[in-house]
Amino acid sequence: MKLIIHGHRVAVDFDICIGDGACVDVCPEDVFEWVEFEGHPASTKKAAPAREDDCIECVACEDDCPVVAIKIIPM
Repeated sequence: MKLIIHGHRVAVDFDICIGDGACVDVCPEDVFEWVEFEGHPASTKKAAPAREDDCIECVACEDDCPVVAIKIIPM
């Protein structure tokens, strides 16, 4: 099952996201929310960039992601 990249300014590669929550914990603007994907081999929950318009481009999520699944695209 291919899930591809979600988000435009805060791009999360759902195919490699392991759902450890580092991005959720470190984001000062609460950009992410959990979504479920049953049966995905990397993890069944993913951190979706639900409020990417609130992103302040601090790149904390990008820096803390252990599998480099997040890329911040500056505006």
